[in-house]
Amino acid sequence: MSSAVIAALATAALLAVPVPASATSSPSGCEGTRIVHTPVKIQGGDTAAYIHVFYDARSATACAYLNSTNQTWGYSKNMTIQLKHCARPSQTRGVCNGQLQSTAVGGWSKGRSDIATLHITDGYIMGVGRIWWNNNYGLNQSRAVAKVSNAAVAQRDLDQAVTTADEATR
Repeated sequence: MSSAVIAALATAALLAVPVPASATSSPSGCEGTRIVHTPVKIQGGDTAAYIHVFYDARSATACAYLNSTNQTWGYSKNMTIQLKHCARPSQTRGVCNGQLQSTAVGGWSKGRSDIATLHITDGYIMGVGRIWWNNNYGLNQSRAVAKVSNAAVAQRDLDQAVTTADEATR
């Protein structure tokens, strides 16, 4: 076998290894555990991007961004990501019970949106993603099910939130 074939097989093997959702950091620079991962679909049903929300218990910081899919990567799109800090959980997408604070960033991007961050020591996190270009428009909002709290109990709560969020998106 040639060295080029061996190198190609080794690269393919590395690409096939799954990365856990609870990775300590994302490729975007958000730190912590990913607690929300949900699609933003445009009319017609195609997924244009994904909402990614992370929480870092050490710094009590939530961050979020939109990441284009392979289908839309490279096309200039207006992307807005919003984080909401909710006092109570919700069972309905887009409902932030007892909203305490929120932040949003937006702009034109061909790949990833800018990063929205919030300092949250206790409560629930919800992500909202909007995307549009030409005649294409998409909006999605997660449920406020990702519970975060002080660092002493944050890991237990995050583990539960990841399990709950995974079950909710199935």
